[in-house]
Amino acid sequence: MTTPGSLTGPQAVAELRHHLRTPVNHIVGYTEMLLEDVPPDDGSRRAPLEEILAAAQDVLAKISAVLAPTLPQIPAEALTRLYGDLREPQNRIIGAVTTLQTAAGAALDAAALEDLGKILRAAEQLAPRANTSAPGISPAGATGTTADAASTVLVVDDDAGNRDILQRRLQRLGHRVIPAESGRRALELLAGGPCDLVLLDIMMPEMDGFEVLSRIKQDPATRDVPVIVISALDDLSAAVRCIEQGAEDFLSKPFEPVLLKARVGASLDKKRLRDRERAYLQDVDRVLGAAAAVEAGTYQAGSLGQIARRQDALGKLARVFDSMATQVRAREQQLHEQVRALRTEIATARRSTAGMTRPGQDPALRTGERLAGRYDILASLGNGGMGAVYRAQDLELGEEVALKTLRHDLVADAQVIERFKTEIRLARRISHRNVVRTHDLGEWQGTYFLTMEYVEGITVRELIDTRGRLAADAVLAIGSQLAEALVVAHGEGVIHRDIKPQNLLLDGQGVLKVMDFGVARLAERGSQLTEAGLVVGTPSYMPPEQLFGEEIDARADLWACGVVLYECLAGRLPFDAPTPMALVAKLLQDEPEPLGQANPDVPPALAAVVMDLLAKRPDDRVPSAQALRERLGAVA
Repeated sequence: MTTPGSLTGPQAVAELRHHLRTPVNHIVGYTEMLLEDVPPDDGSRRAPLEEILAAAQDVLAKISAVLAPTLPQIPAEALTRLYGDLREPQNRIIGAVTTLQTAAGAALDAAALEDLGKILRAAEQLAPRANTSAPGISPAGATGTTADAASTVLVVDDDAGNRDILQRRLQRLGHRVIPAESGRRALELLAGGPCDLVLLDIMMPEMDGFEVLSRIKQDPATRDVPVIVISALDDLSAAVRCIEQGAEDFLSKPFEPVLLKARVGASLDKKRLRDRERAYLQDVDRVLGAAAAVEAGTYQAGSLGQIARRQDALGKLARVFDSMATQVRAREQQLHEQVRALRTEIATARRSTAGMTRPGQDPALRTGERLAGRYDILASLGNGGMGAVYRAQDLELGEEVALKTLRHDLVADAQVIERFKTEIRLARRISHRNVVRTHDLGEWQGTYFLTMEYVEGITVRELIDTRGRLAADAVLAIGSQLAEALVVAHGEGVIHRDIKPQNLLLDGQGVLKVMDFGVARLAERGSQLTEAGLVVGTPSYMPPEQLFGEEIDARADLWACGVVLYECLAGRLPFDAPTPMALVAKLLQDEPEPLGQANPDVPPALAAVVMDLLAKRPDDRVPSAQALRERLGAVA
């Protein structure tokens, strides 16, 4: 045997370490698989196999002692001693294999005998021949057949023996294995189909494992595939580099089968969790898309059926969402029909009032007059208990507004004006299609006025006066929109206090607008119920607690809703009297005539809602505007 030369440089040391540990990996791998198939009481086969494993561990210890990854140079004499020291465990391995082939050969099947041949050939590579300076690598063994499994593992190694060991070991664990003899072939296989895990060698010609790992992790299509690096190049820097590049784990050759099983299982479990998380997020996106479809009016019932079959919280959400979206669509269709009926009532009322004049104009402001240098008065819209209302052109905004002047006696007290400003500021927070937007409170030459959104239409008062009883669908359209407005207002902490037909405006499309939020509070300040002209027409819509001067809450508006809806359906008020005192007496002593008697055409469910709104005790009424909206929506 010629004497090997010295090794200079970490790369040369690493390559020799890799070449020597590779056959050891073959020996350990095939021996452990043979041991797993030997019965516990078969000492004739178990003892020689255990001897092979012990000798292989001695080889590893001797290689590690001499070829440390951190050494920059290995002298020639150290290598000579190493090869000499490897002879003893090499002979033990060869002797144990020979014993098994002769003494136990009759008990071994063809596959076991083939594996023993692979162990023998690997052992012969541990020490150099007479004319070599270092051991080489010769292929050993052939790949086995693949098996169907839940997980697909790509094994990448230029050494056929390493591929064979890993393939057979993984097949025993129930996995489907795809072998690749080079890094380039591995990338081609990954591009061609799904893979659950990659076992990757480092020391390969043409394209090493570091480059393969980098390409896998840079490709969006494969970056989530876990990679376990299994290499005889077991220095710490190689492991660190692999982990930094995105490898899931690093195993040194020869590997412990139990450790391989654990790390393969852990990596596959992590991938399954990632896949489930990705699928979950995709389903979340589908639910969000369905929400957008509902908003756009394009949602199709049942389109979340696949997600709704999930048994987790997202599946429950999809089921609830689909049910709610379907109900919302049905309610929208129902409201559409109700609004259509309301439009018919409005059109008929307009024809009946064509040519009729409105109440007299306040002589203080005349058509063509300019108020506060900003508002051109275009027309008088009428008079009320609070003052006169005009249609005006706002010269600064360039649009028409409704302008309401306030009676001087209501705003004579400076403290009342300040409180009124606070109410107006609250009212301005309400922004909803069913609420007339309040713009501003102004003063000009001693006259206080409010500016509001201008809506062309008729009031519910005019509609009732013209049509008498209204159709149930039309009343449902009025009630549902009134409830929508109150849900928003009450949510902002604003109570209207004066819901009545005169304050409910309907445009030509049947859209209801509630007027005068914040205004009614002004009329309450220091007033007496019997004061002439101050609350004319209003007491009939006030609940008992408001008439008696008690503290009120949002349920006062709900009582007023009940009165409005009763009047719309019956054509008359539930409580009516010539004076406020007589009205209070009626409220204390009488119950309104049941709607079913006042108008037999009213659906019982609608009649029940209206009568619940008119409960004398606030606690007995429909509890909130939200509850009112839901109950009206449920009326068929």
